[in-house]
Amino acid sequence: MSQPGTAAPPSGLAHTLLNGMRLRCPRCGEGKLFSAYLKRKDACDNCGQSFVSLDADDGPAWLTIAIVAHIIIPLLWVFERDGSLSYGTEFLILALVTIACVLVVLPVAKGLFIAAIWRIRRDER
Repeated sequence: MSQPGTAAPPSGLAHTLLNGMRLRCPRCGEGKLFSAYLKRKDACDNCGQSFVSLDADDGPAWLTIAIVAHIIIPLLWVFERDGSLSYGTEFLILALVTIACVLVVLPVAKGLFIAAIWRIRRDER
């Protein structure tokens, strides 16, 4: 484990964004980005990079809605085309799949946005 401030910055934009999607520090890729499900840490435990000013705001929610809609709408179309399930069963399946998808996609989207914001601010210097 390296000392705070000694980790080399990532080699490129794709590497930075991938680190964020892996819920890791966008700089070193080792330290965790979140201390809880969606609670951003103040700094990386590995390299000491500060995350204090990296607020993703509503971006992850919008991205999550877009991704989950592209999963749910085709599924709804298949259910309606087949017609073998009752509306109550369709609703239950779609509700559970929607909740599961949101719970999986939202932290990944937030990690992606935080990494992108970190990279933009790093490149501005």
